Amino acid sequence: MVISCERPHALFSLALIVPVVLAEMRRYRGIVAYSKRIVSVDTNLQGVKRMLNLSRTLVVRTLLRCFAWIMLVFAYAGFSWGTYEVPVQKSGSAVSFVFDISYSMTADDAPGGLTRLKAAARYADMLLSRMEGVSVSVVLAKGDGIIVVPLTEDRAIVRSLLETLSPNLMSAAGSSLGKGIEAAFRSFPPDSAQAERIWVFTDGDETDGQLAVSLESCVKGGVHVSLVGFGGEQGVEISAGDGKTKVTTFLRSEQMKKAAEQASLYARRYNSAAAVRYIDATEAGSALELLKPLRNERAITVSYEAKPVERYTLFLIFSIAAFVLSFAVTEFDFENYRRLFHKNQAAAVLLCASSLLFVSCTGRIANAKETAVSSWAWYQKKYRSAIAGFLRVGERAAENGDALSEQYARYNLAATYIMQNEYAASLSCLKDISPISPPQVRFAAYYNKGIIAYRSGDYTEAAACFREALKIDGTKTAAKENLEIARRQQAVKEAHEKETELVPLAEDTDAISAVESAIYQRIRENDQKQWKNSEHTAESNSSVDY
Repeated sequence: MVISCERPHALFSLALIVPVVLAEMRRYRGIVAYSKRIVSVDTNLQGVKRMLNLSRTLVVRTLLRCFAWIMLVFAYAGFSWGTYEVPVQKSGSAVSFVFDISYSMTADDAPGGLTRLKAAARYADMLLSRMEGVSVSVVLAKGDGIIVVPLTEDRAIVRSLLETLSPNLMSAAGSSLGKGIEAAFRSFPPDSAQAERIWVFTDGDETDGQLAVSLESCVKGGVHVSLVGFGGEQGVEISAGDGKTKVTTFLRSEQMKKAAEQASLYARRYNSAAAVRYIDATEAGSALELLKPLRNERAITVSYEAKPVERYTLFLIFSIAAFVLSFAVTEFDFENYRRLFHKNQAAAVLLCASSLLFVSCTGRIANAKETAVSSWAWYQKKYRSAIAGFLRVGERAAENGDALSEQYARYNLAATYIMQNEYAASLSCLKDISPISPPQVRFAAYYNKGIIAYRSGDYTEAAACFREALKIDGTKTAAKENLEIARRQQAVKEAHEKETELVPLAEDTDAISAVESAIYQRIRENDQKQWKNSEHTAESNSSVDY
C-alpha cells in the first residue's frame, strides 16, 4: 500500500506542539507543588483531592489536545492511500495510430506482395477516410516511441506521413511496442472529454517484453487498445539493421492474443470499461470492427479512472473527537454525575432500553441505515454487497408498507446493475418504479433508461426516455444535451445502415509534399538529439536490430 501526502510542508507545523507541552508541564508541576504544601498544613481539606485531580486532568487534556492538533495537521497535509474507480462520461473520440517501424515490418508477406509496413500504411489510410470528426495522433515505435503528429483532425498531414514510413526514420535498435503505446497514451491531453483509443499496427515481434505492462497502464487509465496484426504465420527471412545479419520473423498473433487476454482480466478485476483486443488485419470486416465503436460511442462513453482515496475526513473526525473529549474532562464534574447515576440507575437503564427498543422497531430508521451502508459499498465498488443491501431494504420496506424506501431501494438497485453492465436487470428494476414516486426518482429512472437504450443502440427509445425525463424536470441540462445527441446519433445510424464494406482509396503516388518533408525533418532532429555520440553502441546492437 502506497501512502502519499499532497502538502508535506504542513507537517512542519507539528513543531508548535513543543512549546505547548512545555508550558503545560510547567503548569502541572506548579499545581503539584502547591498541593503538597497544602497537604503539609492540613491533610483533611477536601480541596486538596480536587487539586490533585485537577493536575491529572490537565495532563489528560494536554495529551488529547496535542493529539487533536496532530490529526488536524494530518488532515490538512492531505494524506491518502488506496484507490477507487471513478466513472467518467466522455463524448467524441480520439485515436492514436502506433506504427511498428522495426525491420521485421519490412517482410514482404502481406497480401499482394506488400511489406507489412506498407500494408499497415494503406490500412490506416483506409480507416482515415471513415473517421470523420475523430482526432488522430501518430506515434512511431522502434527502439523507442515518438509522438510525430499530435492530436489533430488534419488528415492531410497524417496521410503525408504514411507515405514515408520506414525503419530508417529512427536509428534506435530493436522493437518496443510498449514504449510506443506509452507515447500514444501521453498524446492524449489530461482530463480529456473524448473517448481515447490506441490502434497498434504491428507484427507483434518485440524485443523488450514491455507490451503487457503498457497495456495494463492503458486499462487503468480507461484507454481502449486494439492490436492490429500484419504478416504471415510462416517465417520470413529478412536483413537486420546492419544489412548483413539474416533473421527469421513471423506474425506473433498468439503472443498478442495472450497479452490482450491478460489485460482484459486486469480490466475486469478493477471494474474498468477499457477493452484490449487483437485483430487480424487480413480477416474480412476487421476495419469495420475498429470503426464500429467510434460510431456507437461518438456521443457518450463511460470509462473508469483510478483516483487516490483522500483520508482527511478520517483525521478530522479524530481531531474533533479528541478536542471535544479534552473539553469534557475539564468542564464536567464526572464524580457528581457518577453519584447521580447510581441514585437513578434503574431509571437510566429503563431509558436506554426503551430507546433501543424504539430504534429497533422503527422500520424507516433501519432502512435508512441499511441504505447508507449499501451506498458506501457502492461507492467502494463493492457491487455485490451493495446489491444484497438494497435487496434487503426493498424486501423490508415492502413488508412494512414503507413505499418511499422501497422506491429508493429499487432505483439504487437499478443504478448498481448499470455499473455492472447488467442492463436487463437494471431495466427490470426501473420498470417497477411507481408513477407516484418522488419526482427526483422518476426523473432519474427515465434518465437511466435513456442511457441504457443509448448504449444498446436504440437511439429512438433513448430520445423518448430523455424526453419523458425532461417532462418531469425541464431544468436538467444533461438530459437536454443527451436528447439532442440521441437524435443526431439516430440520424447517423440511418445514414450508415446501408454501408456493408469499406472501399479502399487509390494509392497516392505524388511526390513528398512540403508538410511531409517537415515531418521527416522533425523526426530526424529528435533522433539526432537522442542518439548523438552513440555510434559505438549502435554498431554493437545492429545485429539485433530487427
